[in-house]
Amino acid sequence: MIPAKNNIIVQIQGSTPAEYAIMNPITGSFDLMGEREHAWFTADEPRPRLDHDTLDYFLERGYAYLDSQGEQQAIGRAYAEFSAEVEDGQVQLMLVPTYGCNLACTYCFQHGIDGRPQLITKEIVDAFFAYARENFSTRSQKPFVTLFGGEPLVNSPAQREIVEYILDGCAREGYEFAAVTNGYDFVDYVDSLKKVSVKEIQFTLDGGKAVHDQRRITHNKKGSFDHVVAGIAAAVAAGIPINLRSVVDRENINDLVSLAEYCEAQGWLDLPPELFKTQIGRNYELFECYVKPQHLMTQVELWAEYAALAKAHPVLARFHRPDFKGIRHLVDTGDLYLASFDTCPAAKTEWVFDLYGEIYGCTASCGREEYRLGRYWPVVEKNNAAIENWQSRNVTTIEKCRSCSYNVICGGGCGVVAANHNSLDIHTPDCRPIQELLEIGVNFYADEIRAMAEEATGSNDLAQTETITIETPVVHLAGISAPSGGTAQAPSAGSASQPEHHTDGCLFCGTELLYNDKPQTVTCGICGGAFESTIVCPEGHFVCDTCHSLDILDQVELFLAGSSDSDPVRLAQSIFELPGLNMHGPEYHSIAPAIIVAAWQNQAGQRDRAQIHEAIRRGRVIPGGACGSYGACGAALGAGVAYSIIESVTALSSTSRADANLATAAALTAIAGHGGPRCCKRETITTIQAFARSTELFAADSLAPYTCHQCGRMKECIGTRCPFHPAHQN
Repeated sequence: MIPAKNNIIVQIQGSTPAEYAIMNPITGSFDLMGEREHAWFTADEPRPRLDHDTLDYFLERGYAYLDSQGEQQAIGRAYAEFSAEVEDGQVQLMLVPTYGCNLACTYCFQHGIDGRPQLITKEIVDAFFAYARENFSTRSQKPFVTLFGGEPLVNSPAQREIVEYILDGCAREGYEFAAVTNGYDFVDYVDSLKKVSVKEIQFTLDGGKAVHDQRRITHNKKGSFDHVVAGIAAAVAAGIPINLRSVVDRENINDLVSLAEYCEAQGWLDLPPELFKTQIGRNYELFECYVKPQHLMTQVELWAEYAALAKAHPVLARFHRPDFKGIRHLVDTGDLYLASFDTCPAAKTEWVFDLYGEIYGCTASCGREEYRLGRYWPVVEKNNAAIENWQSRNVTTIEKCRSCSYNVICGGGCGVVAANHNSLDIHTPDCRPIQELLEIGVNFYADEIRAMAEEATGSNDLAQTETITIETPVVHLAGISAPSGGTAQAPSAGSASQPEHHTDGCLFCGTELLYNDKPQTVTCGICGGAFESTIVCPEGHFVCDTCHSLDILDQVELFLAGSSDSDPVRLAQSIFELPGLNMHGPEYHSIAPAIIVAAWQNQAGQRDRAQIHEAIRRGRVIPGGACGSYGACGAALGAGVAYSIIESVTALSSTSRADANLATAAALTAIAGHGGPRCCKRETITTIQAFARSTELFAADSLAPYTCHQCGRMKECIGTRCPFHPAHQN
């Protein structure tokens, strides 16, 4: 057994006895543990001995694996889930109507970009919307448009006219609208925003009035605080969602308390989060040197100081609750974030289009010729090689990220920052201090984490348990694989001992177990592993401790992942023999497609456990009793699930989508021929046979015969009307 690479362990400060948080972003697990468990994870080989229940728990939560193959399979599943999430996410199209600005802040992230007050034209706006329709209309969610600059919302006649034109375009296309504004002239745009659905408006306040007015000033040295808060108040009155940002360095971090007190006095902190949220941005050098580099703070310095300030001034904790790389999200929802293999949105979930018709990947790169990705006006030109380079950037393609234990939280960092430090090579890391930030975050929210643990265990005494679990709604993947070279075996098909719950004796057959004084070599009937055991079944059955703790679908996955039989009927016969499998139930909605996928893999010589896991995952969402309440047997739907996985079918596929539906239809038609009532094993075998006939992925005539051995064991059995009844045997 090996500890998982992506485990992150943080000590709870001041805990007696010593207490640690352990988390794994691949599986979404988070627990509190004591010194004994901590020693197992941190010791060199040989590791301290722990009881089987604890070790099984580590496997269940994904903190440990039986081997590296199991871990890689779990990582593969997490990567597939992350990729699907990105593919299904909403894309942000950032439109820059001008690089000009009505403020002259003491810091500016756009130093080096031509800031002359030029404006985008209506012709170029039309080209932007045409490009958006052409390139983003096939996604499941419409993109949203964010105005960016410069300052996009300056109250001049020419700029108001072009912003109104953009708003009309968003309303026409059905795009949500957002804007990043300094807020100086926002009150003059409130009425215009009524024509669109506003996703959010980002304002910036860097502290109370005195401090803000020293940092964010007009070109004639006047402060902007009063104008900005008037804009925020107008947005609040209009019900427009607000994202209030503060750009922080040593010069203003302490004055965030004054800003928090001001927001509280205005009643803004009492607004629901969907209408008022905050963010803290760190002032840092991007392309050119900040005029006061001595005031810049590292991420660790910023958040350590903020955490101390928030403890001393509770109003600051109300103003902004730091996320600390997902710890706040855990406290708020009981769930860790999805593993993030990429935190750089450039050319994936974010695109930037400027007033000159240029295309860039993100706000950090816009206006920089070396990062230009093409044009959308006067003609469309794409640098496909550059776009593909950005789109392929993630922790699996950045060499230095692959072996890093923090890679799926850091996500490789910012591609532009990385490139700026590495000769424009974006496939280099912008490393983040993940361990240090998590240590600050876990200890900042320690009281709330303990409360969650106590609620989960029903105990107020931490000393009563060695490991305190925070149960989350995430599906925790054990990632267990069959031993190298092993083939999982089950009792022979046609055995008289059909699945039932044996609580005494052998799990397979119920026979009283033999307890010997000397161990003998036995083979687990589920995972296929070889073990030494003094406890054996007279009939030769054996289940190892790890498989004993798995639920039935975990057993199915493990057995199929270790199988070698390419006949789906024979595989089904073996699955039906697994201990603990119910006579009927929604588990068959997963079993049917998983068997078909595994048999096809064995036939094609293409092993991929992630596909078997995906078949089971999809089957789990089909409700029990669907054959009656939905008019569609879940096992039959599994035919379509299996086909879609084998042939990589999506909702946008052409011929293969039709074929997947035909596979389901063939199974449903065959099942309907039996009439009723239901029999889950009958319908599973019928689905497999119909799948072979309708898809030609298997030789239907060469499938093994199936004879039922449970007939008469349920009152609804249709007897000899069933084609698998023993009376029909040749």
